[in-house]
Amino acid sequence: MRRVKYFPEVMEIEAYVYTAGPVGTKWLEALESGRLTAAYCPKCGRLYMPPKMYCPHDFQEVTELREVAPLGVVETYTVIHRDFYGEPLKEPRVLAFIKFPGVEGGLIHYVKTDRPRVGMKVRPRWRADRRGLVTDIEYFEEA
Repeated sequence: MRRVKYFPEVMEIEAYVYTAGPVGTKWLEALESGRLTAAYCPKCGRLYMPPKMYCPHDFQEVTELREVAPLGVVETYTVIHRDFYGEPLKEPRVLAFIKFPGVEGGLIHYVKTDRPRVGMKVRPRWRADRRGLVTDIEYFEEA
């Protein structure tokens, strides 16, 4: 068996503190209140999750968020069996890219299921103690 090699390293994104910006802050506040939202472009009407400050299609500034139905679809997934050190996990974890109807982009998050599959409809399971972080969604579960 080949051993997984691991060395701790600080990536640039971990070494600096970034602000969420005005749209990102609103998005995180919505998560804290248990709502999924997406940035809305007033010019073309597209929705983006996670939110963007400027629409990549027409460069219009985005200042508004619109609520999104909390029903997503698994686009792709992977099953994780080992931790960063190569040690077996007690239970495999499913990490998925989840899209929401009518929204460009999506979220990468854990899905609690024994049978993951592309096309599976999922809903967020919210933590009781939310703090305005994407981890306020504990995991997604089958809808």
